[in-house]
Formats: sequence, C-alpha cells, structure tokens
Amino acid sequence: MFAALLIRIKGYAAAAIGAALFLAFVFLKGRQDGKNAAELAQAKKQAEAIKRKKASDEQVDGMSPDDRRDELSKWMRDR
Repeated sequence: MFAALLIRIKGYAAAAIGAALFLAFVFLKGRQDGKNAAELAQAKKQAEAIKRKKASDEQVDGMSPDDRRDELSKWMRDR
C-alpha cells in the first residue's frame, strides 16, 4: 500500500516538474523573441537615421558657401 502511494506521488512529482520545465522554456523563448524583435526595430530605426543623415549631408555638400551661411543663419539666435 505504501509503495503504491509512493509510486503515485513520484508520478505526480515528475509530471509537475515536467510542466514547470515546459513553462520555463515557453517563458524564456517568448522573452528571447521579444528581445530579438526590439533589436530588429532598433536596427531599422538606425538604418533610417543613417539614410536621412546621408541625404542631409549630400544636400549640404551641394550648396555653395554663401547658401550654407544663409541656411545656418536661420538657426542662429543672436543675429
């Protein structure tokens, strides 16, 4: 009788440990997927910022010194 009860308890314990391991795996996998998605979004934002900066630099490089001075004077507070 005691042996049968012990075997039954071991079975439940093994099932509980298996369920806990499964839940831990699912949690960690979801967390890693979220981290990867955030890194991908950040990389896309950085790539877009690089493209905007390059376009701006090309525009400024194409200006004459007088045009640059005129554009920069718009940003000066004390004219």
